[in-house]
Amino acid sequence: MSGGDPLLKAIATTYYTAGLAGDQLTALVGATSARRLRLLKADLGDEPLDLAAPADSDIYERDVTTVDTGDDDDC
Repeated sequence: MSGGDPLLKAIATTYYTAGLAGDQLTALVGATSARRLRLLKADLGDEPLDLAAPADSDIYERDVTTVDTGDDDDC
């Protein structure tokens, strides 16, 4: 549904803002898409995870090898 169909986006928006019932959603977009939208709505309604910021530590266990790509590369 992320492809850009304005009708599908309008249906999803209406569902998320509680203007559309679940059975109406299924009738409009089909069972598979309706299930995905229900799962996303439930996920969006949850509290965000309280994750600690990552520690500023070395993520590599061994020496890191670097590669010289040359002076003419923009990499």
